[in-house]
Amino acid sequence: MNYPQILREKPVLLLLIPALAAFFIALIPTLKYQWPLGGDIFYHVHLAKLYMEQGLVYWDPLTSAPYGRPIFYPPIFHLLLLSVGLIFGDMFTAARVLQPVLTLFLFLSFAYVAYKLYESVLVGVTAGFFIFFSVVFQRFILPGPENLALILFPLVIYGFYLSTQNKSYKYASISGIIAGVVFLTHMLSASFLVLVSSIYAILISLKDKSILKYWLVFVVSTLLVASIWWAPLLLKYGLVFNSGGDSPYLVSLLSYPKFFGVLTLLFAFFGAIRMIKRRSRQDILILISLISILLVSNLNYLGVPILSNRFLTFALFPLVVMAGVGVKHLKTVIDQKNISQNFYAIFIACVYVSSVMIGYSMLADVDSGFLWLRASDGELDIAEWFQENGDKKGVVVAYNFRDPFIVAISRQPVATGGYGQGIVHTLDIQKYADGGMNQSDYIKDNVGYVVLPSGMNAPPYTTLAYKNSYYQIFTFNR
Repeated sequence: MNYPQILREKPVLLLLIPALAAFFIALIPTLKYQWPLGGDIFYHVHLAKLYMEQGLVYWDPLTSAPYGRPIFYPPIFHLLLLSVGLIFGDMFTAARVLQPVLTLFLFLSFAYVAYKLYESVLVGVTAGFFIFFSVVFQRFILPGPENLALILFPLVIYGFYLSTQNKSYKYASISGIIAGVVFLTHMLSASFLVLVSSIYAILISLKDKSILKYWLVFVVSTLLVASIWWAPLLLKYGLVFNSGGDSPYLVSLLSYPKFFGVLTLLFAFFGAIRMIKRRSRQDILILISLISILLVSNLNYLGVPILSNRFLTFALFPLVVMAGVGVKHLKTVIDQKNISQNFYAIFIACVYVSSVMIGYSMLADVDSGFLWLRASDGELDIAEWFQENGDKKGVVVAYNFRDPFIVAISRQPVATGGYGQGIVHTLDIQKYADGGMNQSDYIKDNVGYVVLPSGMNAPPYTTLAYKNSYYQIFTFNR
């Protein structure tokens, strides 16, 4: 088979190169480690198991125990995880399978939409490779709802762009339906889609009021699909959002070169200059996407506590597209100045290769056992003890320990359980850690176990049941 000839005839296939590179990089830790990457995935595995055990329910009795709580995390990813788990016979294996697969399609989505927006394979391929320069790539190899939503994120933006460009109700409806699926997958992703599409529609409508009709069709389609899950949930339980679920985190402006990559920012700057001068509709769309997401991501400066690193993840798409435009513009300048094309080709090839090497080097953080990238052996050991020895009834109060591991692996009820934004009521964990409880508290709270870091004193009315180098388990003496 003549591969060079195929690529000359169908250069769009070049978009596969960065995606395949990302797939194989993500495959390395997938094969190396027995458990899926990240800590959040254990909460999602728990929900997938809950749906398998009880059907598609809105109430979770095993987390925030003994109270339980409404499930305010939308279900699409969990249903996907459940489906793959039924094929492979295990939810954790399913999560590992999804790791490189989601990474592959995420890269393809970014590169393909960049290519379609600017009708340039160079822009698309560059957008794909420049993802590697950002530390966000580490999040892209984790299995989770956010990455599934990020696959759809560029497609929705492109679909809505087509609806306004072609004045098409069909594209407005299709992109709205996909946006609705995003609402059923990951709320933050969906929120940014609504923000970007709304600002873009308002700006474009200043010259053409009819654009607002297509935006309205988009929004209505989105809400109709989203209501499949959210309407019954909100009618039954109301809106729950615990703003104290996560500690705020600020990525300062000075940290952007490290967060996004120096070359990405440099070429995005060149691309922005070109886009501001040209001001085509796709230029306006990408610029609005970046500016609006960056503004929201810096609300910490106004006293609004947010996780800016999670928000900035969504800025990567418009940023790598702008970088692709910058690389294409550099080629145009070189052509105009009659500079050797060989020099340009070698330079870009070096940039692409270096991006893959940087992406591969980020696996070192996985091997180092960074907590947000991988569950520690000590945590998994504790969770497996509960799988073998837990009574599946008594609540586990865990201090300085990520208890989603316990509920996902053992199905033992836990006092928190992950996704802090959805917690309504929870036990006073600090009281149990400090030993400030009495015997009646254990009985009233249905607490059967307390997990503490090694070295802490045993809580009153308990017996040491198990310990490893990092944690210890105490059981309540009934």
